[in-house]
Amino acid sequence: MQKVSSQQNLKFINQQKVLNLIYNQTRISRVEIAERTALTQQTVTNIVNRLMEDDLVVEGKPIAGAKGRNPIPLAINGNKMYAIGIEVAIKYIKGKLIDFQKKVIAEFSIVDTGFENSEETFECIRKVAYELVKEVPKKSNLKGIGISLQALVDSKNGIVIYSPGLVMKEFPLAEKLRKELDFPIYIENDVNLVAIIENEKGRLVDSKCNIVLKLDHGIGGAIMNQKQLIVGASNVAGEFGHIKAFTGTNRYSCVCGSAGCLTTLVSAHGLLRNKQMTLNDFSEKVQAADPEAIHLLNTIAQAVGRTLSNVVTFLNPDRVLFAGKVIEKLGDRFVPQVIQIVNETVLDTCKNVSIIHVINPLDESLIAAELVIKNFFEIPLELLSL
Repeated sequence: MQKVSSQQNLKFINQQKVLNLIYNQTRISRVEIAERTALTQQTVTNIVNRLMEDDLVVEGKPIAGAKGRNPIPLAINGNKMYAIGIEVAIKYIKGKLIDFQKKVIAEFSIVDTGFENSEETFECIRKVAYELVKEVPKKSNLKGIGISLQALVDSKNGIVIYSPGLVMKEFPLAEKLRKELDFPIYIENDVNLVAIIENEKGRLVDSKCNIVLKLDHGIGGAIMNQKQLIVGASNVAGEFGHIKAFTGTNRYSCVCGSAGCLTTLVSAHGLLRNKQMTLNDFSEKVQAADPEAIHLLNTIAQAVGRTLSNVVTFLNPDRVLFAGKVIEKLGDRFVPQVIQIVNETVLDTCKNVSIIHVINPLDESLIAAELVIKNFFEIPLELLSL
């Protein structure tokens, strides 16, 4: 039985190697796949034939000008495969159904949620998923549902470890949703997911080691090294929002039970809780050059700059990416200050770091759907270790 299982695993690994190459390389032929994978041409032909029978791969027009027989390029049949992405935020849930060419087919959302308990949160997620599944042209071609959550997440086991805003603790989200909908379910922390996708094919694709910081309702962070997400022993690596950054009169108590955390003034929730200002109000006052607002912005920039300087010195990333609603509203005003502080205070050997920020809102439901696509073409690490 073990021998049969190993053969099946090897067959699947070889198929995923071929699929992954076709997905990531344009106009690649069977001969090139054989060369890149070290598989025999007959094995590649057999795999490609199966993939074409399953409607996963299509042939293009022969490439003219090549020596000998014109090679036939292969491509993913992207408009025949589908993924659902769901963004679960504190105040809304948004979902999209897309095909593998990233064309949006349907959308559905629930706003002003105000969750009371974990079952209510789950019911809202389930409703968004159900509504989108109903729009899938062919259910057997739905390859999974990806979920981005503002929460501490154990993505491997599909568990929401903790989220006060979503009222979830040790909640088996993937398992419960899979019982309702018989499709693969992938869940991930929202910032980790941004980091994963940006490193895959986005702004961080050329980076070896990087940090993503999302300044939003709260503050989240993600650390990537050689395309691998660093999660830590308890899945909390990257909790930059709880670095102690403020002292004196700016040392406000934090929901974590401590005080002086970065999130107490740099997040939308912190501004409202400690300064009685919405993010929009703060942004408008800054734009109007209100002295108190400008002073607060400079205080925030100093705190973020000092914090990031320490993190850059400690982790030595080559790239830092800022995103989130705070950045969308105020990034152009305070990120340059942050860059200046980092450049003035980090070791010379760390000054190669590039700090960039995203002004346009991230489409996190689309990013969640991309998690499905990524998993569909990947080779599971546990199989490679067998």
